[in-house]
Amino acid sequence: MNKEKLFEAFPPISNEEWKEKIIQDLKGADFDRKLVWKTGEGFDVQPYYRQDDISDLPHIDTLPGKFPFVRGNEVKGNNWLVRQDIVVDNIDEANSKALKVRLLGVDSLGFKFDDNFKPSVDSIDSLCKNIRADLMELNFENNYPLETIEILDVLAKKYNRDLEKVTGSVEYDPIGDFTISGSFSNSEDEDLAKLLDLHSASKHLPKVQYLTINASIFNNSGAGIVSELAFSMAMAAEYLTYLTDNGLNVDDVAPRIRFHFAVGSDYFMEIAKFRAAKYLWAKVVNAYGLDNSANATMVIHCSNSLWNKTVYDPYVNMLRTTTESMSAILGGVNSLAVLPFNSVYETETEFSERIARNQQLVLKGESYLDKVADISAGSYYIEELTDKLIQNSWKLFLEIEEEGGYLGAFKKGVIQKIVGDEAAKK
Repeated sequence: MNKEKLFEAFPPISNEEWKEKIIQDLKGADFDRKLVWKTGEGFDVQPYYRQDDISDLPHIDTLPGKFPFVRGNEVKGNNWLVRQDIVVDNIDEANSKALKVRLLGVDSLGFKFDDNFKPSVDSIDSLCKNIRADLMELNFENNYPLETIEILDVLAKKYNRDLEKVTGSVEYDPIGDFTISGSFSNSEDEDLAKLLDLHSASKHLPKVQYLTINASIFNNSGAGIVSELAFSMAMAAEYLTYLTDNGLNVDDVAPRIRFHFAVGSDYFMEIAKFRAAKYLWAKVVNAYGLDNSANATMVIHCSNSLWNKTVYDPYVNMLRTTTESMSAILGGVNSLAVLPFNSVYETETEFSERIARNQQLVLKGESYLDKVADISAGSYYIEELTDKLIQNSWKLFLEIEEEGGYLGAFKKGVIQKIVGDEAAKK
């Protein structure tokens, strides 16, 4: 007996027929003005999408864990690290807090030091007492990244840790610091040259990133997503050019770079942002003569945007950080630090930090967002947004390159003008 499939009883309908019907139902209203969304990123979003709209997209046939990694770095699942940042005012107190939050679901720690703090083997050893660097990601933000890397190497060997499993980062980003302050710590040449020393010092710690590109500064300054992606890629290209011009291989350099993005409230656009970022990074890295495609995977740490947080009704910030965190997770970030709801007007409290941790733990333990690779795959809308962000960001990236690269464009005021205009518009 022949079994008739349900949809074989219905004739196929073309895009033109769909649009014709919609125009008819609009009863004279203009289709574009009534239904097409004009985004702040400079492109139009249609009121509906169909499979025909995404069939020719260059990334659509890729699989999770495969170049160019639009669909994530992992073949199965979408596990991310729950990170909590700890301000280190007192070594023993910071260690005590780190040990406590480790038992509360945190698997990535970010230690933030005072500008005048100079790390020593003893101080970092005390800070990380009873914390295994091969089981917990450790990240350090201070003014002495080279010394911190050297100390981490010493301690990992002292305690006989598997160096292949030691993960983490130091927050060194001289171009990002120049963007914020308008000057380099020493000079452009000296600050960039430190990258070579960092590369050498971390040669035994292959999964520790010594360069963290602070892309969050663009989001937190009010820039649009296209600009955010283009500028972060331009910064990364500056670093890749410098390091490869000084004799390093791109296959050795690319895995040592981490990106720190901020995630905003435009839910679907932000999901697409992280997917597009992976594609763009793979494309940039590949242009430097990559041999092993696995080295084009992008390491992304994410935190919530400061741009849209309120001091007038701070509990609303919990809702904002939750939807933003979902965007980051569905987009496939490697680690996430949720902004405590009260951090915009006071020092975080034990309660606000607990809520921030639990927001991620609920999304992981109850919503199972870590169980499926690239949850948004196949969504005609998100796939189209991903492609639009890729195309528009790459166009702006090439324009920045024509201005002499990121540093050249910044010194001419091009970057500042774009960000200023977009922030004013917002």
